[in-house]
Amino acid sequence: MKRLSVVLIMLAVLALVACSKSDSNEQAAQADTEQNALQKADPVGTYGKDITLSDTIQVSEIIDNPEAYEGKAVLIRGNVVDVCQKRGCWIEVSGDRPYEKITVKVNDGEIVFPLSAKGSHAVVEGMVERIELTEEQALKWKTHQAEERGETFDPASVTGPLTIWRIKGVGAEIKG
Repeated sequence: MKRLSVVLIMLAVLALVACSKSDSNEQAAQADTEQNALQKADPVGTYGKDITLSDTIQVSEIIDNPEAYEGKAVLIRGNVVDVCQKRGCWIEVSGDRPYEKITVKVNDGEIVFPLSAKGSHAVVEGMVERIELTEEQALKWKTHQAEERGETFDPASVTGPLTIWRIKGVGAEIKG
């Protein structure tokens, strides 16, 4: 009986180790796939789900009155002015007015926008979402953004809570 218990414990440990190695291998393969997608030379193509909407909303309309679009599906068009350097999990799309842009965030790993998309024209579908951050969360967020972009950041610039409006992207077409 004691011998049977020892054998069962050893089998359980072996199963855990095997699963752990499998998970590690899957994570490594996922990371390689994301890096390949991030480094893709030609960004033209469809990312995520197919575009289903036909009426475009101006970025300026969303920026001027985000509450009216909160939780609603929108279709925007503009040039990609920035791409997440680490995972390709967001792009910033220019608006119809100078110096305006909106961030399109996707689930990490589900869609990977290539760095080469910067400067390309994009058509993006997604939901407008509000992110409410406390002052502490805003400080962490701004610090993270600065690190990701290689910029300097003054923590004293965060003086209270922060509301972020962005598009939770579900599909995009990048055109040359």
